[in-house]
Amino acid sequence: MQGEIHPEAAIAKDVQIDSSCRIEKDVIIGSGTTIAKGAIIKNGVRIGENNEIHPYAIIGDTPQDKSPKKETGKVIIGDSNIIREFTTIHLPVGEETETRIGNGNYLMAYSHVAHNCKVGSNVLLVNGATLGGFVEVEDFAYISAFVPVHQWVRIGAYSIIGGGLRIIKDLIPFAMAAGSPLRVVSYNSRGLRRNGFSGERIDEIKKAFRILFGSKLNTSQAVEKLKNDFKNNKDIERIIKFINKSRRGIIK
Repeated sequence: MQGEIHPEAAIAKDVQIDSSCRIEKDVIIGSGTTIAKGAIIKNGVRIGENNEIHPYAIIGDTPQDKSPKKETGKVIIGDSNIIREFTTIHLPVGEETETRIGNGNYLMAYSHVAHNCKVGSNVLLVNGATLGGFVEVEDFAYISAFVPVHQWVRIGAYSIIGGGLRIIKDLIPFAMAAGSPLRVVSYNSRGLRRNGFSGERIDEIKKAFRILFGSKLNTSQAVEKLKNDFKNNKDIERIIKFINKSRRGIIK
């Protein structure tokens, strides 16, 4: 592949770009970023500092969407992300919209971020994980290999999804989802400990999960009980807020 870097692309002086890459005109790339062999960065992409973009990743291609909406938005990528080989990240559909990826994420080989997705920070997409359009992934979520996430689904912070499992509803924060059909099997105890949650915080989350998933209450009743039983608890408030915003319903 013969490389091409548009002279009007705004690229920091210390960015390292392999000679085989293609960088189009309307692109901004921040300091400390490296772009490896065969990567393509298309118009409308904004990349922050200290990112690693591995061979043959394609960022900013047209969305896989048949609607007649104009594509005037941007792909915005923060700092210190690792984007592995053959990963694809698409432009949003609609005017003045975004596909956005935060900071410190690791997108493993062949992962896909579709149009209008919002990915937080410190998220892990394992090989072949696929986000449909308008998916939202909160901070510190872990999406295992070959997981297809349905469009408009939301993945809560500090949650984890087992490999190869299709997800069509929202997964609340702190949850571990597995099995077929997919269900919440527990709170994400290992992930919470790894990310510095105290034993006391984890115990409170565990109690909340018992109410949501281990009682005979329906979701609305369980949320009301959480409000009454866990006043001024930020973690439980986060769960309640997430559930109240759900459009597709939650995995149970």
